[in-house]
Amino acid sequence: DLNRQVVKSNYASVSIPDVDFEIPSCSQAGEITTVEGIIKRATEALRQDQNHRKATNSTYADMIETFIARLEGLLNLKEEFTLIVDDPSGDSFVENPNPHQVDPNAKIVHYHRTLQQDKMLALVADDVEEDSQEASPVWESNDALRNEVLHFAVNCSNCKAPAQTNMKLMNIPYFKEVLIMATNCDNCGVRTSEVKSGTGISDKGSKLTLQILNSHDLTRDVLKSETCCLKIPELDLEMGMGVLGGRFTTVEGILIAIKTELIERGGLILGDSAEAVKKQNMSDFLDRLEEAISLKRPIQLILDDPAGNSYIQSFAAPQVDEQLKVEYYDRSFDQNEELGLNDMKVENYSENNVNDL
Repeated sequence: DLNRQVVKSNYASVSIPDVDFEIPSCSQAGEITTVEGIIKRATEALRQDQNHRKATNSTYADMIETFIARLEGLLNLKEEFTLIVDDPSGDSFVENPNPHQVDPNAKIVHYHRTLQQDKMLALVADDVEEDSQEASPVWESNDALRNEVLHFAVNCSNCKAPAQTNMKLMNIPYFKEVLIMATNCDNCGVRTSEVKSGTGISDKGSKLTLQILNSHDLTRDVLKSETCCLKIPELDLEMGMGVLGGRFTTVEGILIAIKTELIERGGLILGDSAEAVKKQNMSDFLDRLEEAISLKRPIQLILDDPAGNSYIQSFAAPQVDEQLKVEYYDRSFDQNEELGLNDMKVENYSENNVNDL
């Protein structure tokens, strides 16, 4: 883990809560380094003025020396620690040693920037204030959503210019209703799309396993929710929650999206400065994935969704499709925690509200 490459932008803050260590945002220039390099640079910076501190304030110098020793202890792996890279610009990156698998030691959290962070990034003017007058759109019924494409104003996620989002409620036969949203920014040309369930979280999680045998299987519709994990055992591929986001596409489309995602995010492994072994391993993996897309290699596509909101089209519905296996299961505590269900209190909710009044 100490050798993981780290891309840190100017706007990123780096912290290690275990030792109360933090590098504030905008305090250092952007760099490409490693986890070990970040800690070593910090210890070297702290040592620079130690002689002066010892001459003027020995107590303070001793405290710094103790802290340096703790940082060096991290480099010697005397204790486990957590490194947090928080970048409001979204331009920082921590290497996954096995990019075609879920990283068990890393967690990626995406969030909406605050107005203050937008100002720091110069995305809005300094005199802009929070708009508390903006009201959320209200629709009369689900029928109104089904019968027309709705439009509402948003700010582009890329350039913050005014843009328009189109939204349509779509009913998937033998499954559920989903919301499909698409935004096209006329200012910068960025196009984004998002798919969300229209029915909330199911009582049970679902696991869908599809045997891909022929070209017809590549045309099956696929709804992958943002809470879905995707696996292809034959390629030793696993992608966790949030990767690829919510998508409504085809089997072929999801495989191509996986390849595109790995190429775009594999710069540290496919680039000129990458280690030869890692670069070759990734290249071999992409070749195997291309063989699967062209049906030269039989594979299974597994969608494991604890929220139960993912779907693969059955060619035999409502009868059983021999190539598609659908399993339902009770979620674990950790899965409920990921979905935010453990902290929800719904028993006697109405009665409690009345009593509070």
